[in-house]
Parts: sequence; C-alpha cells; structure tokens
Amino acid sequence: MTTHNELKNTVFHTALIGAGASGLMCAGSFDRPKIIIEHNAKPGAKISVSGGGNCNFSNRFTAPSDYISQNKHFCKNALAAFKPQDFLRLLEENHIPWEERANGQLFAFGAQHIVRMLVRRAREANTQILTNTQALDVRRENGLFVIDTSAGPVRAQYLVLACGGLSFPSLGASAFGIKTAQKFGLKIIEQRPALAGLTFPKELRERFKMLAGNSLKAAVSCGKYSFTGQLLFTHEGVSGPAVLQASLYWQPGMEVSVNFLPDEDANALLHAQKNTAKTFTAALRGKLPGKTAKVLLAGLNDNLSNASRTELEQAALRLNAFSFVPQGTSGYTRAEVTAGGVDTRDIKPSTLEARRVPGLYIIGELLDVTGRLGGFNLQWAWSSGFSAAKDLEKKF
Repeated sequence: MTTHNELKNTVFHTALIGAGASGLMCAGSFDRPKIIIEHNAKPGAKISVSGGGNCNFSNRFTAPSDYISQNKHFCKNALAAFKPQDFLRLLEENHIPWEERANGQLFAFGAQHIVRMLVRRAREANTQILTNTQALDVRRENGLFVIDTSAGPVRAQYLVLACGGLSFPSLGASAFGIKTAQKFGLKIIEQRPALAGLTFPKELRERFKMLAGNSLKAAVSCGKYSFTGQLLFTHEGVSGPAVLQASLYWQPGMEVSVNFLPDEDANALLHAQKNTAKTFTAALRGKLPGKTAKVLLAGLNDNLSNASRTELEQAALRLNAFSFVPQGTSGYTRAEVTAGGVDTRDIKPSTLEARRVPGLYIIGELLDVTGRLGGFNLQWAWSSGFSAAKDLEKKF
C-alpha cells in the first residue's frame, strides 16, 4: 500500500488516470516508474462485464472504416501500430484461450483472464495501481503534472487521461476526463450515448408494449447505413445488435426504418396468397411471429381476400419498411459506449499526445473515436494505449 508521504515525495515518470482497457494496456507497454489512479475497488471493471463476462476483446477484420469520428482518418495510425493479431499474440503468450465467432468477433472464455493478464503486465512494467482513489483535480506546477487525489497529491512528468466515457455510470463513469481536457484547452465534440437501444415515441410505445421481450431477425437502417441481425422489443422501444449498430449513426430527428422480413418481398408474398381464405397472420406464418404480425398490421382488414390494394400495399410497407423517428436512446445506463469526446484534431494521431499541451496524452473512449459493435471499441483501447506507450517509452 502506497502511503501519503510516499506519494508526496515521489515524482513518477507517468501518471495515468483510469485502470480500464486503454489505461492498463498503456501502462503494461512501456517500462518506466508510473502510477495508475483508479476510483473503482478493482482495475478493469468495464472489461469484466463486457461480452456478458466473456469479453469480445477484438475483431479480426478491424479497419478504420469501422469507426466514426469527426476526423475519420485519425484512428489509422494507432490501428496499424497494434493490430488484433498483436493482442492475440499476447493472449497466446499468457496461455489464455479464445475463440472466433460470427463476423470476425474474438471472444475470451472469461473476461477475468484478460483483466488479470493486463494487471500483471502493468505491474511487471513498473506500475503502481492505486485503487479506491478518486482523482479530484489536475494542474501544472513547476513543469510537472500534479493530480490531487483522495489519497493525496500525485506528481508526474507525463499524464495519460484514460478515464473512459459516460457509459456504465454504475461502474463510476464520470465527466472528469472531459473536464480535465477542457481545462487544458482541448476542444470537445458533444458526447452522446452510442450502441444503445432506441426508444419509441409515446403512441408507438403503447402499441408495441405487448411485444416487450420478443426478438426476431430484422434489418435496421439509419441514413445510408443498414444492419441485419437480432432486434429485441423492449418496454421503451427496440434494442438488440441490429438496433445498437444503427444507433451509432442516429442523430435526434432522424428516421429509422425496420425491415421485419429482410429475406422476403412482403408485397409479392401477400399478393401470391390474395385469393386464399388466409388472414394476414396465417399468410406470414413461418416468416414472422404471429404476435408481431398482429401488432404490426393492426387496423388493416385481417382477411387477405377482402383486403384492398391499398391495404396490401400498406401491409407490405409496414413489414418491409416500418419507419419511425425515435424519441431518443436508452441513455448512458444502457449504452455500450460514449460517442464524441476530445476532438482528435487536437491530438497527434501517431502518439496520442495533445498538440498544444506537451506531455498530456488522451487515449481510449475519451477521444472522439467510436467503433461499431463487435469488439472494435476494445481494439481501439488496446491500439491507442499501445501507441501512447511507445511514445512515452522514448521520454526520460
């Protein structure tokens, strides 16, 4: 246990705020005397809950196009410096098993294996980890960074902000990193919940509430982007992988379209059965859950043979292109990540150092770089943390 006096009398090479994915990766990737300040009782809290506890730690097909940012080329350097294969090599060296799932998603069999590896690696690289410690303020004093903490002041030559975003407030997420970046004059791109469920406006919420808990395959489109996968009805709206992906590109006021029969032409399917005695629900049997069909097509003549051309066209539209303007997202408590953050135009892309604040580094989710669902955000944490470490390693 580091005492108050030891902190007071020590000047660390580097201080890192945040023992999450990017902070631990950075600390373990260069060997200089350093300290991580972490407000949680244990390091790697968010890693521990990712992927349902199995940790979707990367994606084999990671590319810059999988990320959104106001500065779309920014992530290229870091992603090239530390690739998914490099993290796989770390796992293999530490005898941690992993598997590849659909669409290149890479999973561990237990997030704790990865957390333990990252913590051990950081400690072996001359890192103290100060848990249960709140960073309260940061300032420059006599050429050093001074971090006022609940355990006393910490002084260091270099500072890495690895504080994460605003998602998962239950794990202590806060705006400290953003406020500190602003204090040093860095510009901020407005933050918002991302990879989150979308909520229905009031009238649709009432209409669809009986479907809460039901899921099905659907194609969800927002702007020029479309994603096919599972859609889950919630008490507030829709969630599930296809919706989370689309939410990354959604902005307030934008329309979202859902194709509930992504593999079928609903118009052709209904017209082919027009002269039968079937109801709409019967005609869709095996294609769409009956309960979902009833809610979607409520208000239309349920008997196919009596349905007018207009009703058939309306039914096909609701099935293949159901559109609505979300009231909002499910918020930071349920968002996988935070979009927006420190403007990357203020940061050097190959080193992650602030252009106008020498010695200050910003990594991970705190930056305006947000990946799609499927392991891309943890890969950004590894890549950005590693890139900052390689620059810090050169500094004495």
